[in-house]
Amino acid sequence: MLGKPFQLRKINFSIKHAVSRFILSFIVSLLIAYFPSYETLSTQATSMLFILSFSAFLWMTGAIPSFAVSFLIIALEILLLGYPDLNFDSNSKEWLYYLKPWSSPLIFLFLAGFILAIAASKTKLDFWLAKKVLFLFGNSPNNVLTGLMLTTFVLSMFISNTATAAMMMTMLVPILKNMKEDNPFQKGIILAIVVAANLGGMGTIIGTPPNAIAVGILGDNAPSFLEWMIMALPPGIFILLSMRWFILRIYPSTEESININKIKKIPHYDDSTTTFTKIPTIPSWKKSLVILVFTITILLWLTGPLHLVPTTVVALFPIVVFTIFGIITSDDIKEIRWDVIILIIGGLALGSGVVKTGLDEWLGMQINLQNMNLFLIVCLFALIVIWVSNFMSNTAATNIMLPLIVALVSSMGESAVSYVVISVALCASCAMILPVSTPPNAIAFSTGRLKAKDFMIIGFVAAIVGPIFILSLLSFYA
Repeated sequence: MLGKPFQLRKINFSIKHAVSRFILSFIVSLLIAYFPSYETLSTQATSMLFILSFSAFLWMTGAIPSFAVSFLIIALEILLLGYPDLNFDSNSKEWLYYLKPWSSPLIFLFLAGFILAIAASKTKLDFWLAKKVLFLFGNSPNNVLTGLMLTTFVLSMFISNTATAAMMMTMLVPILKNMKEDNPFQKGIILAIVVAANLGGMGTIIGTPPNAIAVGILGDNAPSFLEWMIMALPPGIFILLSMRWFILRIYPSTEESININKIKKIPHYDDSTTTFTKIPTIPSWKKSLVILVFTITILLWLTGPLHLVPTTVVALFPIVVFTIFGIITSDDIKEIRWDVIILIIGGLALGSGVVKTGLDEWLGMQINLQNMNLFLIVCLFALIVIWVSNFMSNTAATNIMLPLIVALVSSMGESAVSYVVISVALCASCAMILPVSTPPNAIAFSTGRLKAKDFMIIGFVAAIVGPIFILSLLSFYA
């Protein structure tokens, strides 16, 4: 048994390693921003280049937690940009500009998504819906796989893909036990849930943080809730169908039917701690209320052009109703993934700083892509974001990439910028080549039934098929 001295040495080594990465990131960023003589770059834009480089290196190296980088971005923007020449005695209120991302309407929209997810989980609505849908598809292997993928895909549009994957994996346990040990279809249905959970977030603005960051970066030119679904759902569905076909070919079932009749109730999944805990039975009227509020909220989001109520105002509806009827309590608020929200805020702050200081225009002049084919440009960025997202959070990857993309393609017009930004954000959801690439991957790997090479096969196919459908179908809106 290892003693405390060994554990302390291990902790000290980890801290030293993190500090060294932090210092290295700081030094390299200083050299990038201040060492060369950029004649056409203003002082504030130079400072913003340092902030952009520093945050990018910190996210890539993991020197500090991802959400902490967001706090650092805002602090540096206030310090270096909010007070010109570091004159703290001035009455300038310029620093207040860099706190605006905290009050972004997008944050309340994403917050509503978390609230809806918690309400569905507490009342077991998510499991009830998954079970009902699965039984409608029958016992044949192809239909079971289709039902699992469709249910996971739809739930992940509105509920955390981590919680959805965990809930679906737990529902799979009795199904897997009823299958032959040597049936390769066991791997197939586990990977099917992974793929569907990762792709499902593409469908809505609140489905995954990269979508929210893209909308925030685009600002007034961002698509509405319905417009996003119109653009994002078709490629998401085509990718899902392609991956279903591929999984059935690689992992065919050796049994003609799958026993799904032993699925029982599952414990409540706590997304904040990644554990399962028993909870009391929820009165049926609460489940009915959640269904009603869920339906009304989604319909109001989808019909925004008709009633003209902003999506952010609609987002307050479930929050208020659920708290009034005791479905959401103060303890539930603690379960919200505040680290994800803070990470989104950091991305918005980074983008607004790049635009305000003129760094976007300068970068666009340094790397002139205007004479290049737009499709080739977006292909390049899509491959980069998929590659980077396989080794780090796709939220952090889009935080780094999207401000740069806007800077480089801004001269091509608003439609081109929207096309590239939305395409790259959607492609980030196709990164799933490693067991640690996404939380659903990690949950699936923890079952012990998959090997790293299984993820590599599926991830490689998704990285190829995903951009093909996304870039091709979105080109109609460019």
